[in-house]
Amino acid sequence: MSMRVLVIGGAGFVGRRVVAQLQAAGDFAITSASRRPRSMPGVQALSLDARDSDALRTVLRDHDAVVNCVTGSGPDILANARSMAQVLPGSACRRLVHMSSMAAFGELDGDIDDDAPLGDGGGWYAQAKRDAELQLSALAGPDLGVALLRPGCVHGPGSHLWVERVGDWLRQRRLGDLGVAGDGWSNLVHVDDVAKAAVRALQVALPADAPLRANLVAPDSPRWNDYFTALAIALGSTPVRRIHPRQLQLDAYLAAVPLRVWERLAPRLGMGPSLAPPALPPSLLKLFAQHRRLRSTNATAVLGLQWTSFEDGVADSARWYRSSRQLAP
Repeated sequence: MSMRVLVIGGAGFVGRRVVAQLQAAGDFAITSASRRPRSMPGVQALSLDARDSDALRTVLRDHDAVVNCVTGSGPDILANARSMAQVLPGSACRRLVHMSSMAAFGELDGDIDDDAPLGDGGGWYAQAKRDAELQLSALAGPDLGVALLRPGCVHGPGSHLWVERVGDWLRQRRLGDLGVAGDGWSNLVHVDDVAKAAVRALQVALPADAPLRANLVAPDSPRWNDYFTALAIALGSTPVRRIHPRQLQLDAYLAAVPLRVWERLAPRLGMGPSLAPPALPPSLLKLFAQHRRLRSTNATAVLGLQWTSFEDGVADSARWYRSSRQLAP
């Protein structure tokens, strides 16, 4: 009998790829649940607010496993985790795959293994991801296998920030070779590898007394300068400019505020936000310089993940970007 899998957040960027990889793997009966569901051939789509424990309890009666791809605001992430923690122990589900984030490590720097203690700081998103992990990791036991997946910066087709926005910034010559400011590790992972890891976490044996924690970062993930250069070349945005630190500071700290205001106001005024360039948040400057590097030992050794190469990932991302922006091949 096929494993009945509920993908919560199945209409989102990562969730759609998880559903597609489950279909490709076969032997799964798939339900894609979201507050705004999308129909997909061969997949049951339903409307679900996973913050509602009663609604979640009803849906889980018909499923053996759940892949939780919920994202959103901090309160949404925490409400979803509380609902899951309340409902799963009494359900028919025997496996939980929870999509966390490398943000849960907060301000930790240097090399970070799968089982490294979570850090502090990092803002509201990092705190919400940490709190969600703590609630859901406590569910692991003989009756419920739990896998906590922590993707790095997810690129590939459909990536709004790490392909679409970065591509725009490269073409606008607002990003390029950042020098020391771009010497941090990118911790990139292709979206298909994230989805494959979720599928593998449904298939392999999990620890009986603790969650499996797996960082998801490609072993050949480069420094940010290398990524910006490779993507710029793939997009034909050459020569790649050397960006002066002062330009970055002005862009992120002076221009970012009015640009973000415009992004919010433009739809209300019936105007496209694309009339102005996208804001470059100050938080990204810190990330670009951060020497934090996640190690993905469990994803390779336990989940048996075979990684998309950096070169193939960049080519895949560039094809999608060109198509989405209607650029010549």
